[in-house]
Amino acid sequence: MKRILITILLLVSCSGLWATAVKFEAKLSHQTVEVGQRFQISFTLNTSGGNFKSPSFDKFRVLSGPNQSSSTQIINGNVSRSFTLSYILQATEAGNIEIGPASIQVEGETYKTRNQNIKVVKASSNSANAQRNRQQQRSQTGEALSKEVFIRAFVDKQEAYVGEKITVTYKLYTRLRLANPQMEAMPALSGFWHQELRSIFKDEIQFKQERFGNKVFDVAEIQQNVLYPQRSGELIVDPLKLKFIATVQRRKARTVYEQMFGSYERKEVIAASKPIKVKVKPLPLQNKPDNFTGAVGVFNANLLANKESLKSNEAIDVQLIIEGKGNLPLLSAPKLNFPPDFEVYDPETESKFKTNYNGSSGKKIFNYLVIPRHAGEYDVAPFEFSYFDLKSESYKTINTEGLNFQVARGAEEESLVYRANRKQDVALLEDDIRFIHTNGVNLLAANELFYGSAAFYASLICSLGLILLLWMIAKKRKEKQGDTVGLRKSRANKLAKKRLTKAKKHLDQNEKTAFYEEISEALFGYYADKYNIEKAALSQEKIIETLQQDDLKELGEELKVALDAAEMARFAPTSAIEPTVLYEQAMGLIQKSENHKAS
Repeated sequence: MKRILITILLLVSCSGLWATAVKFEAKLSHQTVEVGQRFQISFTLNTSGGNFKSPSFDKFRVLSGPNQSSSTQIINGNVSRSFTLSYILQATEAGNIEIGPASIQVEGETYKTRNQNIKVVKASSNSANAQRNRQQQRSQTGEALSKEVFIRAFVDKQEAYVGEKITVTYKLYTRLRLANPQMEAMPALSGFWHQELRSIFKDEIQFKQERFGNKVFDVAEIQQNVLYPQRSGELIVDPLKLKFIATVQRRKARTVYEQMFGSYERKEVIAASKPIKVKVKPLPLQNKPDNFTGAVGVFNANLLANKESLKSNEAIDVQLIIEGKGNLPLLSAPKLNFPPDFEVYDPETESKFKTNYNGSSGKKIFNYLVIPRHAGEYDVAPFEFSYFDLKSESYKTINTEGLNFQVARGAEEESLVYRANRKQDVALLEDDIRFIHTNGVNLLAANELFYGSAAFYASLICSLGLILLLWMIAKKRKEKQGDTVGLRKSRANKLAKKRLTKAKKHLDQNEKTAFYEEISEALFGYYADKYNIEKAALSQEKIIETLQQDDLKELGEELKVALDAAEMARFAPTSAIEPTVLYEQAMGLIQKSENHKAS
């Protein structure tokens, strides 16, 4: 038994070491190519990293890249992900060419790939001519289809202040029958905080006819985002690029039937909008209040407390409510001026606002837990909140009412209270320190033996009973583990909460990349375990489809928003959702799923 336990511990520890090993590898799609031939080189990392540097491709023509993809695997509840960056290259000269290493940083360490060797040979005239003909045909076909299928982007304003709402709408124009839309390139929207309002992949799209130029097109809104610019200057609203399968009529009929009724074929077409330049003006420095933190819009503020009379060492819930219309998603919890004798814990944020075409409106509630440590009368000064008013183009300051607390002497003295950084760590020192007893201690005489005594036999019987109990527990556990599906479902909630707890620790330590990874893994792992989705079939679309079958369509839409936000935040932090909001969304999604299963 002892050997088996030691073997299991060694295997678990070794598997943990293998799971954390960083692998960064390069791979070529071809080892030998002709001059003018395309090939792909890909760089794969089995964890997350940053500061990627590609090798020099000066002896090749770069046709595309870097193109990003990711994959997810779940083995025994553990989620592993890999990320791949790839380039499409074209050989321009013959010879044996060495491609140098790529590098990436993972947790402060730099990893490099091995050099790659590729042989480029001269192309025959037939293959070169055939390739040129194919390229020319593709170019002509793509140019012709781009006149029949394209995307246009519209913004509601092309000049705005930092923090002022801008809405961008992408419209699809088509004269062909389209199917199987796929995202070719998502707008990066660098310099903006953004939220998606409409998408062709999750909303029902309605077409209507519209004349553009001298032709009539079927037109539909396929994407809509609300943007809040984060810096001044000239910012670019990036193109949206989608790939479709279009049904087009053949130019040449091959049979008499086709001559009479026409013949159609399916072709791939890529539609993309043009970038839009937006002028973002800086907020004026003149008359800018010292307490201004970036709020833009129209707001009101209230400061409330759940009690005014209490005893020392009792908790008070203080709420700061900021309500109005503007860049509410970007407002963070301010620091309130509590008396020095008040112990203050990190505030919790509650978001109760909606975002639509006209921007965000509603309120944000910041909850502060405070504990007065001494008796007395205390005042909390009124809170001053400043914002930039777009209508008057000036700063305005509003004041809440102050708070007054009458604190009576409590049962415990301040000296008995341990100061901690977290609410759950608060404890009385009186319960932690025990005095050494000097009286009433019974000691055994030297000639008294434990062996053979009544206590000896009692302990022996207890030991046997404990061994029997452990054997029964082990047997039941083995039977339970035999039901792999049931075991996986039962552990789903526990594993997800463990990952969310880990994510919260990363957030507290301002490790945002690790935080977003844990959120993503918690959600993917939970729904894979809860619905017994095999790793080979695991994807965001599969989870959402499963939720829809379980009458949880709205939950599936919320899940897609959370997963997209976590994924984008790892590569575009400036456009990321507020971490605390994402954490609360993840907790809410899992709780709603558990409540649904329970009902």
